[in-house]
Amino acid sequence: MVHSSAEPIGRFQCSNELFNKIYGLVRWAQRSNMMTVLTDCPQREKMPWLEQYHLNGPSLRYNFDLANLFTKSMNDMADAQLANGLVPNIAPEYFHAGSDWKGNGFRNSPEWGSAFIIVPWQQYLFAGDITLMQRYYARMKQYLAFLDANSQGDILTIGLGDWYDIGPKPAWGSQLTPTAFTATAIYYYDYEIMAKIAGILGQKADAERFAQQKERIYQAFNKTFYKPEQGIYATGSNTTCAMPLFFNLVAPAQRPRLLQTLVDSIRGRHNSFTSGEVGYRFLLRSLADNGYSSVVYDMNNQADRPGYGYQLKMGATSLTEKWDASVGSFGSQNHFMSGQINEWFFHDLLGISPEEDGAGFRRFSIKPTVVGDLAWVKGSYQSVSGLILTEWRRTGTALTMRVTVPANTSATVYVPAQQASDVLEGKTRAAQAEGVTFLRMDNGAAVYQVGSGAYQFRTKVAR
Repeated sequence: MVHSSAEPIGRFQCSNELFNKIYGLVRWAQRSNMMTVLTDCPQREKMPWLEQYHLNGPSLRYNFDLANLFTKSMNDMADAQLANGLVPNIAPEYFHAGSDWKGNGFRNSPEWGSAFIIVPWQQYLFAGDITLMQRYYARMKQYLAFLDANSQGDILTIGLGDWYDIGPKPAWGSQLTPTAFTATAIYYYDYEIMAKIAGILGQKADAERFAQQKERIYQAFNKTFYKPEQGIYATGSNTTCAMPLFFNLVAPAQRPRLLQTLVDSIRGRHNSFTSGEVGYRFLLRSLADNGYSSVVYDMNNQADRPGYGYQLKMGATSLTEKWDASVGSFGSQNHFMSGQINEWFFHDLLGISPEEDGAGFRRFSIKPTVVGDLAWVKGSYQSVSGLILTEWRRTGTALTMRVTVPANTSATVYVPAQQASDVLEGKTRAAQAEGVTFLRMDNGAAVYQVGSGAYQFRTKVAR
């Protein structure tokens, strides 16, 4: 196999052999599509479609050192940007997916072009690197201006939508989710990120203006798509539930009902989902972030319905283009676009995640999720600030959790526990252990601040 020389920096393993195989399935797709650009597939188009850069950004960054490749990709996007500010779906734009961009989602889809804004933000979180934000700030603003100029009442209507979702027809386009829905949700996210970036760069006036536009999009989005009598957005698909939850586009009072609707929909389909490649990352994150990793676990711990396990059952050795691994007139058997599950393995099962106020893992969280019938999970991540190791193992109600925090960093560690008095670090009550400060109890976890070093926590959990 030929691929970029990007150094592998992540390792994941668990007691569930299907998950280990899924992890390998995704890594093969990542590797074989990792060239001087991130290709969609290595055998057919070989094109750098931009949605993959941000939807799979965390999954990629947990596995490989890609700071240089993402820096190069931002230059490609800037080179491809048109005079009107549009960042086309492909960069470098080796071919035009239609000569015109007006009404042409294959060349003008915000879920694709917004990589130009989201990639620098992810680079900041994972690498603590502000150079992409500094270098391309003016060009990023031009892309926002393009979106503004082509919005209708702060709603965007052009794009590819939730590409390749699972609908009643063979996979193509967005069957269950309106194109305007995903486009406008990403539009909102662009402004949220740009407000943060402007603040970091000291552009106070821009930060205020971006925050104001974000609020206008919020109001237009809810006016257009929310159905208060049903408590859903648009069609009520998995993606139309997940994206408002992830982006906080749903009002706090309506959030529990929308979350329950999403969970019930998946459970009602025998733990099967319908999201396409755009919605799937936000489906995983909205469930995990709101305490439903058990649903993510059950969705992926099966091989009888479309998904990763089903692809393996059908003989796949790399991610396939369609969730059901079918070929038909289209249907690549090595397609990179839907590998977001690896983010969940690292972010939620291992529990390793960056914190905004400690970008580059100078400060980070370790918040493992003990879920399903998993007996143990272990892995590591070679961050720019040093090697982070986590491992947890449970036997009955006893849980042992090992954590290594690099020199000159600190971590917020969440130890699953019924009460803080149950938690030991080594042979000492955790709250009295050297280098450990008890912060609070939080949704079934004792939360501690720790400095650099190796720690072993022991506690009790429910069966």
